[in-house]
Amino acid sequence: MKQPILLSVILLLTNCLFSQKEVATTSELKKVTVFFTGAQLLHEQKVNLNSGKQTVVFQQLTDFLDQNTVQVKAQGDLSILSVRSRKNFEDVKISSEEVKKLNEKRKELELKEQTLRDEFTILELDKNLLMRNRDLKGSQQGVKINELKEAYSFMHQKLSEITNRQSEIEKELEKIIKAINQIEQEIISQRSKPVINYTEIVVEVDVNKSQAATFQFQYVTPNATWVPYYDLRSEGIGRPIRLEARAHVSQTTGMDWKNVELVLSTNDPYQNSQEPTLNPWYIYYNNQPYQYQTPNPRPTVNQDFSGQKIKGEAIDATTGEALPFARITFAGNPNVGAVTDFDGKFELIVPKGETQVRATFIGYKDVTLAITGPYLKFFLQPNVVQLESVVVTAGNTRNQNYTWDGDGQGGGAARGTYDLEEATYGIKSKSRKNLFDERTIQSGKYDKQQKTFTNITKRDLRMEYIILAKMTIPTDGMDHRVNIATFDLAASYEYHTAPKIDPAIYLSAQVSGWEKLNLLSGESNIYFDGTFIGKSFLDVNSTKDTLSISLGKDNKISIERTRIKDRSKSKTIGSRQKVEVAWEIKVKNNGGANIPLIIKDQMPVSNNADIKVKYGETSGGAVEDLTKIITWTFPTGITGTKTLTFDYSVDYQSGAALFLE
Repeated sequence: MKQPILLSVILLLTNCLFSQKEVATTSELKKVTVFFTGAQLLHEQKVNLNSGKQTVVFQQLTDFLDQNTVQVKAQGDLSILSVRSRKNFEDVKISSEEVKKLNEKRKELELKEQTLRDEFTILELDKNLLMRNRDLKGSQQGVKINELKEAYSFMHQKLSEITNRQSEIEKELEKIIKAINQIEQEIISQRSKPVINYTEIVVEVDVNKSQAATFQFQYVTPNATWVPYYDLRSEGIGRPIRLEARAHVSQTTGMDWKNVELVLSTNDPYQNSQEPTLNPWYIYYNNQPYQYQTPNPRPTVNQDFSGQKIKGEAIDATTGEALPFARITFAGNPNVGAVTDFDGKFELIVPKGETQVRATFIGYKDVTLAITGPYLKFFLQPNVVQLESVVVTAGNTRNQNYTWDGDGQGGGAARGTYDLEEATYGIKSKSRKNLFDERTIQSGKYDKQQKTFTNITKRDLRMEYIILAKMTIPTDGMDHRVNIATFDLAASYEYHTAPKIDPAIYLSAQVSGWEKLNLLSGESNIYFDGTFIGKSFLDVNSTKDTLSISLGKDNKISIERTRIKDRSKSKTIGSRQKVEVAWEIKVKNNGGANIPLIIKDQMPVSNNADIKVKYGETSGGAVEDLTKIITWTFPTGITGTKTLTFDYSVDYQSGAALFLE
């Protein structure tokens, strides 16, 4: 009877221990909704669970995660008990393992290299031995012809074998050196990569029975944005305007968005959503004007690492090697710090209020970094780096010393370069006897554009543009173009000019019906007849029903504005000064289109009762009452030459300075 009871207890304990373990998994990013500030990321993953209480850990999520916005749902026979987030250093472990593998490959190649060099040295000794014994003349009598032939044949054969083998060794060494160079480049590239700090979402669940449950969770990150812009295209006068609505989407969340459903939303989760409250307005002597206190907007994610453990490493920026015994301190508290170990690694507890960490090392420039994540990398520049290179000449080797300062300036003939601005690293050369040794690094870029169409959804408080095709947005902070929609709009064309400001005729397109397209204000690029004209700004908050788009100057129509001297005069009567001014505007069509032409000019407006303005003739131009702006409209344009005149007079206090041009 005891044996079955003992077996049951063991099974129960085993089941309890098994059910409490962590189930670690990654999740697929399914959908991203990008706001003007921030983005909401939706993940989905199916997880195999056993019955009982257990913890599901979703790994490799962005470190810029607003913990207050995490929402988790699960489909299955289970209950969610708690949800929390935590940091991890998995990226650092992966990077260290890759560097370790690369170092092992380099050691193998260096061992082969040394073996070949040893063989080369032995062959060189053999060659010298043969050359020292090349005198075949006997001490007592001459050498017989047969013996001379045999000796010559032997030396020729041996020297040929040695020389051929040395050539083969040089070729093999060249291949090995190139392979070592490539590995060293990969090591430096690996160590130079910025650390991606991940966040994990930890979900504690109680599962009624073993099953495969589907989890969906979403959260908001502030490190994303999108900006609308437009391309306005016209193929010529009389043609419709094509309006291409686009968006620039960028993100620096630390994780690439690969083949996700993309939605562009006009919502801004970090904008203040609290309605204003009107408080009583009390007045008293010497009181201040009433000022409404605007509520502060919701703050974005700002991580405070006070009391937390941070890790990091110190690296030589020129070689990519670890810097052991580097001093790591806090900028505001230099007495608290640590020293890096043999691998250049360190750990620290952040004191309250500290936001910066400084790394110092003898012979290197100090580096200060802001605490933006739980893992930091310090790349220290040496003040002076001595490089030694080899110049191979015919028959000898000449060593040269080259001094390379920390700013990348130096002199001499060196086999490496380090340019801070171009971020191109050169490898520190080693002496290679009788061999050419040069190591370089190459880099490249990859750019990809995608085309999309969208569905536009109008919500109660926002507008959403749903991109129909799957999108990929890398975490590089660059603007990635996304097509939203294309509209062909009917347009009427006009010539506009204001010769007082600019003596040129501008072609303008008048577009109506644009306010029904659910557009947003944004910058626009204007193209006419296949040529880029310039930039403009599309203001959807305008109350006008017609959108006016300037398409640039038309040099086939000329305009000239001159003062008519015979009708412009000035005279003084007592204490008053009277000035009469007349202007002439001459327009000439040299082959321009017969489309409406609108000309605008102006007369002065007095805001002082002592300054009296009298307005004269305007050649049929319409004058606005308040602004006194004159508008001449020619619905069918003009042919040949057209002359317009207008005049005005001003009466004011003599001696006062007025500009009446």
